[in-house]
Amino acid sequence: MKTIPMFFTLALIASLWGCQQENTVSEKFLQAAPKSYMVRLVVPGNEKNLKALGDVAESYRTTVQVTRDVNTAVLNWLLWVETIVKYPASEWDDTSSTWGPWEPDDGLSSVLYRFRMWLNTDDSFDYAFEIRPKNDAGAAFVPVYTGHVNPGGLPTLNAGTMTFDFDAAAQYDYAVDSAGTISVAYDYIAGQKDIAVTFDRWKEHAASLPVTANYHYIASAAGDGHFDFETWADVHAGTEEAAQYPGIEHWTLRSRWTPDGDGRTDVLVTGEDLTAQGVEDFRQSECWDDAFTSTFLTRLVTIPPDPVFEEVQWGAEDACSSFPAFSSPEL
Repeated sequence: MKTIPMFFTLALIASLWGCQQENTVSEKFLQAAPKSYMVRLVVPGNEKNLKALGDVAESYRTTVQVTRDVNTAVLNWLLWVETIVKYPASEWDDTSSTWGPWEPDDGLSSVLYRFRMWLNTDDSFDYAFEIRPKNDAGAAFVPVYTGHVNPGGLPTLNAGTMTFDFDAAAQYDYAVDSAGTISVAYDYIAGQKDIAVTFDRWKEHAASLPVTANYHYIASAAGDGHFDFETWADVHAGTEEAAQYPGIEHWTLRSRWTPDGDGRTDVLVTGEDLTAQGVEDFRQSECWDDAFTSTFLTRLVTIPPDPVFEEVQWGAEDACSSFPAFSSPEL
């Protein structure tokens, strides 16, 4: 999954550059806007090339890949906003600034773009990236990317929200191939992060399958934390039983880790065709050490009234000393 800012072009520079008086409100916004380290999802060792790690735990690999995907969706947009605001505003006053409108260099765009931000009475900020049809001067600008920032009064405090509405963007900008929405809520306090991300019927491309998923990431300043993930997908997809059991099941995943890097992932699958087959739930747990090597993997199936069927793939659960018990996500 990749979400690339498709709106920023060199035409913005040409349209905004000029004699600029002091714009104090945009300077305040730049200081208040979240820095990348405040909203980046960090898992120990996630800077490594996973293909070079050897027998790395598959659930650790999944955790890292999902957090990288979410980072791509969020951090690119933050960089884009910061880049725009560093250029002179088209107009401003003591509480607001506007950049644009402008259009891409190639002249083929169906829309004009505009970015606005404004200061609220509580010293928080709201901002919006907006579009309107290029050839309809009377049309209103429609917000497609909006955000709210509460700087908290200190460099170590920051909280806010972001929403990306690809449906609204695609309605007017024919170059946008994505659909659905992405919503982000974050809270950063002196190195501790609490970040929630929701993908609602999101499609990277028109031909992609829609994704609805929830993510919740919490990490302390020391480096330990957990990552919860929830989505809906067919557990039988890709198997010989796919045609017979096309239902969509509920998947949840919780990954936990220590500052040293060792951790555990617990997966729980329920509903739809599993229920139809008399299965209450399917569970999988995997632990890894501080080298990210899998030390324990087990799978369990609950089929009432019979006992739980467990199949240990390798290792023993005492290898999970940091996280000895199954834990479900809190979403």
